[in-house]
Amino acid sequence: MLAVLLALAAAAVFGTATALQHRAASGVTRAEVAEGRLLARLLQRPIWLLGIVLSGVAFVLHVAALHEGPLSLVQPIVVTTTVFAVFIRSGLERTRPDLAEVVWALCTVAGLTLFVVSAGLRAPHHPPAEREALLVLAVGALLAVAACCFARSTPVPARRGFLLGLGAGVLYGLTAGLVKLATSPLGPGPGPGHGSGPGPGPGPGPGPGLVQLLGHWPVWLVPVAGLSAFLISQRAYQATRLSVSAPVLNIVDVLVAVTFGAVVFGDRLFTTPGRSLVELVGITMMGVGVWRLVREDERLHALLRSDAEAPPDASAPSTRPVP
Repeated sequence: MLAVLLALAAAAVFGTATALQHRAASGVTRAEVAEGRLLARLLQRPIWLLGIVLSGVAFVLHVAALHEGPLSLVQPIVVTTTVFAVFIRSGLERTRPDLAEVVWALCTVAGLTLFVVSAGLRAPHHPPAEREALLVLAVGALLAVAACCFARSTPVPARRGFLLGLGAGVLYGLTAGLVKLATSPLGPGPGPGHGSGPGPGPGPGPGPGLVQLLGHWPVWLVPVAGLSAFLISQRAYQATRLSVSAPVLNIVDVLVAVTFGAVVFGDRLFTTPGRSLVELVGITMMGVGVWRLVREDERLHALLRSDAEAPPDASAPSTRPVP
């Protein structure tokens, strides 16, 4: 239960940070972006800096959630960041959520609930297997590189954004797996061969010190994978509409993280035909819900922008006003 609460808190804070950063970035003119002054302008906006701080808080909550629960439970919950971001953004812009936004948000949450209830709160069944972790990382990295290479070679913006979103999703899923792997020494010993480290034996103990933690190789790969995922995701968002890149990014993120948990930590999913069907339905509902939610959000904000740019007309009603 603690892992669920921490993951929901991380999603809520991530969503708030995303909404704040998007609001700050939307106020930068195209001329300033073309002149390379985007970052300089954003650094002058307190709301953007607050978003960065909140992103750091959310990351800490995400790490804590991964320490407390399995990847197959935590990572799907964090996908609800999109739901939080849409509604918080509506609040910041003093607009009411559209009925369609509410419907698709409920679809996402219902799919998440199905998946989490079916997956259960089962802890990993064995200590982390580092050899298998290296294999998953290698395959995932190759897949991400291939997606980015294909994206560079295609002239179609939508296809390029889709492929970049796929690559970013793979790297985000690997980042979650690396965080889980990096924090695993904080719990029980990492299984056979752990006796080479400090400590009297295989008991849980108080956990390793900072020096031992920094000597754990996954710690150093977390910022590499995370930063690479962030940069690729920004390119995906620039290449095409958010409704093309964001859904594939979120779903691939979950699938890669769940695979990492199953191979490296022994998380058990799809154990029976009935459970498999429920889990697949849950994942599908989450994917469709996020996709439709983002598309509806794009449509409504396009209407807001067109209203703002149109000449004043006293007879025209405002779009989604707050009473």
